[in-house]
This record gives sequence, structure tokens and C-alpha cells, in this order.
Amino acid sequence: MKQALKLLVLFCFLLSNDCLAAISDFAEYFDVDMEKDTLPTIEELNKTIEKYDEYNKKYNNYYDLVGEFDRDFYITISTYGMQEKRIKGESEDFYIEFLSLIPKKYYQYLGPQLFEVPNMSEKILNLPGIKETKNQFPTRIAEQVKDIEDLEFLSPHLYFLLMPEAWPGYKEDIEYPQMTRYYPKIRYNKDFYESIKKIVKPEKFMPGYKDDGKKTKSDLRTLKPTKDSLLTSADIKAFISTIDAVDNWSNDPQNKFLLSRATILWSTYEREDEVGKYVPSGIMDLVHPCYRLAQKARILGKERELAMLVANEGFTLNEWAYTCDKTIKAHRVANVRTGVVQALREYQKGIYDDETYGLSTYTRNIRFATMQSIIQAHKAPLNDVIEYKKNRKEFEEKLKKHGFMLFGYPISRY
Repeated sequence: MKQALKLLVLFCFLLSNDCLAAISDFAEYFDVDMEKDTLPTIEELNKTIEKYDEYNKKYNNYYDLVGEFDRDFYITISTYGMQEKRIKGESEDFYIEFLSLIPKKYYQYLGPQLFEVPNMSEKILNLPGIKETKNQFPTRIAEQVKDIEDLEFLSPHLYFLLMPEAWPGYKEDIEYPQMTRYYPKIRYNKDFYESIKKIVKPEKFMPGYKDDGKKTKSDLRTLKPTKDSLLTSADIKAFISTIDAVDNWSNDPQNKFLLSRATILWSTYEREDEVGKYVPSGIMDLVHPCYRLAQKARILGKERELAMLVANEGFTLNEWAYTCDKTIKAHRVANVRTGVVQALREYQKGIYDDETYGLSTYTRNIRFATMQSIIQAHKAPLNDVIEYKKNRKEFEEKLKKHGFMLFGYPISRY
């Protein structure tokens, strides 16, 4: 028994990603620090993307050979044709895993088009359920389209439109267990209500209350904002004043092109990271839009241009990025839906961790990284949300003016 336990521990150590991977493992990756984070240079980004270029074929066309005869290259290529070993396609594992997650009744919509994909793996085409769909027309057809003339000549790539589930109004009779009403026991917590009174003074909501006009902390700017400092209403007002100038700068055609190119290069560069390779491209930009904008400006050598736009409100570039991201996160939390809150709590408790163990390590970690990104995108302390609500109208008017897009990033209107 002890020997078996030792082998199990050793197995988990060797496959630590499989045994230890969870949503919480990706929290550190999304933690940003403008002062300490190291940035790649534009030269390093360019070198990284060169690795993903098409391999050198040693010729441009049949009549235009490039360079001198490379015997080593000839030996390598010629041996491929003499091997009996099957070379696995780049996306083969992805297709197999994807098909394993889909109920077989939907294979009839996917299978026929797989047979039309050039160089599709024979292993996939011979899978049980897929093999039988070759040149077969789906039998489950939605009521909305079944009477269309010559429907059988529809391209296999559009068979998914024949699914009844793809059309509005589809209902499947599923028997669900009846939920019984449950009334949770609510215990009076004196400390909780006392803490609420410190944040929201009851006197302000009593009849006849008059504001004495005195300045409070909320009316003052934060000196040297950091990633951990709390927002004030004055901070948010100052940030709102910079939105037009920064958004116009980011949407300037030349800057927009350079920023888009930097986004692609940086996403490719992050695929080299042990954790970053699991984070879907563009997720970091959605979680921390202003932090990433400031960092891209530094990489492109345009830091001074952007800093000059926010200096009128007394921000350094780092301080503006922190204030901007905190305001956007407070906006998300202030407008969050009940379903999103429920999902966030379930992610944090790890309820879905065990449900993903049937997937490959790569796919599971992508899901964990995506879940963690949603948690981080809604990470705002109560104080920031309260201060944001004092300026909600002004901020949302700015969002509406810019089409709910700030600096090239979508900002949810909920």
C-alpha cells in the first residue's frame, strides 16, 4: 500500500500540471504591476513571430530555386516519403477532443463537411459515428426549413442550419426535478451592520438632511495612486476628463495600426510563457485595457505622446492606467447581473474544477484561464464601486458617446 502511495505521489509530481491545475493557479498571471513588470522590446516581439512563419521550402517556384543545394535538407525531406509511420496533423487532437464532447446525434451535421476538408486526418474520418455520415443528408431537420425546394443540394458546410436547435422557438421536453422552497436562516450580525453604517451614513437618508458642504476624502484626489490604492470620486472625474483625448489618440489611423500590430505580436510572444500559452489571445486586453494600452505605448516608443494627454489632469501614465482600469472594473461590478455573480462565486469555489478533468490538459487549462479572467475583470473593492456610482451618469454618457468602446476595447453595457 505504501509503495502504491509513493508511486501515486511521484506520478503527480511528474505531471504536476494535471494534478494541480485549477482556476486559482492562473490568478497570479493576471496580477499586474506597472512599476515591476518587464516588457519585451519590439525587436524581441518581431523575433518571436518569425518562429511561426512558414518553413523555408528552399525555392520560390519550380523554376526559381533559392540558394545553393542543401544536402541535409534533401536527406530530411526524402526520408519522409519512405516512412510508413503516420504523421499526426497539427489539429488532429483538437478535432478528436471536440467531437468527443458533442452528442453523437449532432454528428450528422458535422461529419459530411469533414470529408470535404483537404488533408483531413483518416483517423478522424474513421471515428465511429463520423464514418457513417459520409455523403449522408441529415435526418433531423428543423420545421422552418424542411419544406424548402431542393434542400438536399445544400452545401455540407451549411448543414448546421438544419438543426432544430438552431432556430428560435425550439423546445425540448426535458423533465426537471421540482425545486422545493427553501428559506435560509438569517442571523443578525451586529458587526456587519455597524460596518455598513461606517460606509453609508444613515443620517444622509433621513428626511430634512442637508449637506454641510464640507470636503470629504471622496472629494480629494489620491496622491500617487498605486495598484492597491482605493479610488475617490475626484479620481474618477479626472479620469473621465481624459477619455476623449486618449480615445482619439488610440483611434488615429497610424496609432490604431501600430497598436493592433503590437497586440498581435505581444499575444504571440506570450504564447512562449508557461502559463500564458493557455490564456486566450486578447483576454488580458479585456481584463486590463488601460494597463495594456500604456504598456503598448511604451513598447512602440509612444509613451511620451500618451503621457502628455493625461498630464493635464495631474496623472502620470502609470497612475492614469491604474485609475482607468479600476474605474472600468467598478463599472462592471456596479452593473453586474445576478447570473454573472452566481457564476463568479462558483468559479471561485472551484465547483467546475472536477467537471473539466475529462478534457485534455491543454483544453482544461484554457477553460481555467478564461474563468480566472472573468473573476479578475470584476475584481473591485466596495469603496471603488461606491465612488463610481457617484459618477455613473457621466461615465456611462462617455461610453455611449464612444459606442461602448474605449481605446479599442469593448466595455460591456450590461
